[in-house]
Amino acid sequence: MSTFKAKILTPEGSVFEGIVTGVRMPGTLGSFEIKHNHAPIVSTLQSGVVAVRTESDERLFSISGGMVEMAANDLTLLAESVVTN
Repeated sequence: MSTFKAKILTPEGSVFEGIVTGVRMPGTLGSFEIKHNHAPIVSTLQSGVVAVRTESDERLFSISGGMVEMAANDLTLLAESVVTN
């Protein structure tokens, strides 16, 4: 399965960093998922759940809004605050 690097950051620091197979998130215009080789994108996020899938499991994070950038198989999600579910 194809993978890429992902990190979730808050003003307090890193919440998640790792190799993932996909990340589903709540965009301000609707939920969407990013996978390996996704086109470069910058998007705003609304409050909701971010699902981070690795080859072995899925982790859920509740965010209170933020933004995401994906470029060259490297995803950075900046969130105002995060709670691990």
